[in-house]
Amino acid sequence: MSMTADIFRLVLGLLFGMLVPRIPLLFFTRFLNLERGLHPHPDPTPVDVPLIQRMRLMRRVHGMGWILAILPLGLGLFVLRVSPQSFAFGLVAGVAWFAISRIVPQDVEMGLGIIPMSLVREVNNLRQIQSPCCDRPFLQWEVRAVRCRFCRAVHLSTPRPDLGRLRSDGRLIGAFRILLADGRSIFPLTESVELGGEVGEEE
Repeated sequence: MSMTADIFRLVLGLLFGMLVPRIPLLFFTRFLNLERGLHPHPDPTPVDVPLIQRMRLMRRVHGMGWILAILPLGLGLFVLRVSPQSFAFGLVAGVAWFAISRIVPQDVEMGLGIIPMSLVREVNNLRQIQSPCCDRPFLQWEVRAVRCRFCRAVHLSTPRPDLGRLRSDGRLIGAFRILLADGRSIFPLTESVELGGEVGEEE
């Protein structure tokens, strides 16, 4: 067996190990119409009940990935017990990479996962504004932060994760971008975000 064939099988197993756990994220958010009251991508999303429901739905979608991860992991470990196959090793490595990307948080205080429950509660609390920023506050989640539509005051400087909307760049390209980012925002999590001007709406 040539080295080239072993490398090809290793890469193929690695891709399968990474893709299979992400099937729910790619399928439910790219090929099913789950808009349900949300504004189309890439428009800002108002902070209201449909947004909270969508965040909870996306948490369940991400959770389904852990269930599907059992299949390639179990298959890879079973084959490795019999013989050291490069494809099986790739499966195990792919699932391990998936697990690491999901376990390691962007912010330790916020919690684990792409959309931690603490973030859901924090966004939900914004629905009841304690200190209005202007005469007619209207909060919406833009790409980099939750801001008031009228006075542009920042209420939460957290980048918006993927909400499962049909992307404006198409299903296939959108699925590829979601696969690369794993549903996270492409913008880093910062404590303070200066958003005085217009921000391009790209997830």
